[in-house]
Amino acid sequence: MIIQRTNRYVNIAAAISIAVLLAGISTLAAGIQRTAASWRWVNHTREVLQHVQEMQSLVNEADALQKSLRLDYNRRDDSDFQIRLTALPEEVRLLTELTADNPVQQRTLTDLRRLLDDYTRNLRTGLVRAAPYPDRDAERDLRQTITARLTALQGEEERLLVLRDAAVATDRAQTIAAAGAVSVLAIALLFFVRAMARRDAAFLAAQRANLDTTLRSIGEAVIAVDATGRIRFMNRVAEQILGCEEAQARGQLLTTVFRIARSDADDGALAAALRSALRERQAVAGIQIAGSTPSEPERMRNWLLNCQPLVVDDEVRGAVMSILDVTDLKRAQRDLRDANLLLERRIQDRTEQLAEANMELRAFAHTIAHDLRAPLRNVQGYAAALLEDEGEALSDTGTRFLRRIVSVSQHMDRLVTDLLAYSQLSRAELRLQNVDLDHVVQLALGDMETQIGTSRARIECVSPLPAVLGHEAVLVQVFDNLIGNALKFVAPGVAPQIRIDARVDGDMVVVHVSDNGIGIPEDQRERVFDVFARLHGEEQYQGTGIGLAIAKKGVERLGGSIHVEPAPTGTVFRLCLQRPRRQTAPAAAPVHAPPVA
Repeated sequence: MIIQRTNRYVNIAAAISIAVLLAGISTLAAGIQRTAASWRWVNHTREVLQHVQEMQSLVNEADALQKSLRLDYNRRDDSDFQIRLTALPEEVRLLTELTADNPVQQRTLTDLRRLLDDYTRNLRTGLVRAAPYPDRDAERDLRQTITARLTALQGEEERLLVLRDAAVATDRAQTIAAAGAVSVLAIALLFFVRAMARRDAAFLAAQRANLDTTLRSIGEAVIAVDATGRIRFMNRVAEQILGCEEAQARGQLLTTVFRIARSDADDGALAAALRSALRERQAVAGIQIAGSTPSEPERMRNWLLNCQPLVVDDEVRGAVMSILDVTDLKRAQRDLRDANLLLERRIQDRTEQLAEANMELRAFAHTIAHDLRAPLRNVQGYAAALLEDEGEALSDTGTRFLRRIVSVSQHMDRLVTDLLAYSQLSRAELRLQNVDLDHVVQLALGDMETQIGTSRARIECVSPLPAVLGHEAVLVQVFDNLIGNALKFVAPGVAPQIRIDARVDGDMVVVHVSDNGIGIPEDQRERVFDVFARLHGEEQYQGTGIGLAIAKKGVERLGGSIHVEPAPTGTVFRLCLQRPRRQTAPAAAPVHAPPVA
């Protein structure tokens, strides 16, 4: 009852955690959408400000060109003057479209359009020498009015920009908070499942200890013999039944010491059970023997004899025989059967719960890896766009911060991509078949062609490499990571040198990938295959720390192993892969095949 109630609480807690996690993910997705919408409004506002500034520039340039033309006519200046006057209505039209959602700006633009028409007409009139030049005070007032309207436009957009920047900051903070909450809850759920697993393991260990104590405490005679049938152990109950101490019986044949049966049939049954256990590895149970003990020869007893072979490393090392009174044995068997059924049921329940939890965690990791890439790419894209479009307007500190954002988002994207690859490799069903290792290495070298050319690396592949039993895509991924590590982890100014060779060793193909890199310390040769394991800082050697974990997982999924071997310089990875299966020859084949068109 206690276990059932505890399981119910555990299931309820897990369901609540998953529901809260899904709610957090939904909140995170909504925050991302709000942040994207806020960024679009910020960019829209900046575009309007840019057009306002462009219009102010056109007005100033048109005025300057008109004055220059009045002093000295120049065809090129006249062309530029006409272009500026023509561009002013177009800028007004664009601003009208961009601020269609703002009535204040629309009213200002309506007034500005009328003022610009008057201003353009005055400028054109001023070039006609026969026409009277407009009043200079009126022209100055007109220009000041136009500047005031442009200033009003700019002020309104700057006010909106401040509000929208604040909205972006708020949405970003909410998104970061939601992401943090989702991450914390995921970690908490992981620790919760781990705590449940440890608790169940401790419970099973306690149950096993209780069972062992029960077996030792019951009134059962236990006799252990070696592979020749000679006694090696007897407990106190067995000594009382057989009428001799363990020291006296040790080394003697069990059939010689066992003299409590009243019939030759019972003696034969004992010998047959012992032979069946030692020679045929078959347990014998339920042999009934009637007799009396030397201490009470007048009292008739009925025993139930069981004989169990002792097998270690697939080799029979002896047998264990137990003797019980029939009455006590029936009661003990019933209790033991019930305890075993309960224990098996609990083990099955725990196993199913752990398997379900593992499947949920894998699916969760896969989903998070996919969902995290979209906001990371958005952050990277917006930061890059801001650097490209507004880089000149930013301070050196702002530019440095934006470049840092781009670098960190790229690193996070690589990290999520590697996590997704590791998760997919752990869950994917692989169909093993014969694979040409030479072809695999060439595919991997093709993937790394850019890095090889940039680093001026020299690759030596001792062909032909033997074929292996594996999966081509997984093997290409393994060699991509090993070659990528060899290209990356070299001393500054040193050109990488990589050698790939292989040999057949029994049922396995041993592949060596060696390099002239910085090497791996002896005490770190196993840890480098752990997820996120890094021996050097990010500033010195970039990476996510998952590449070798992916390589190890891929090799193990193919039924092989990977290790780091000692080397005087550089690093040597040793891969053990299965040899290919033998191809079944066809039943019959034509002697001469027709030509293929």
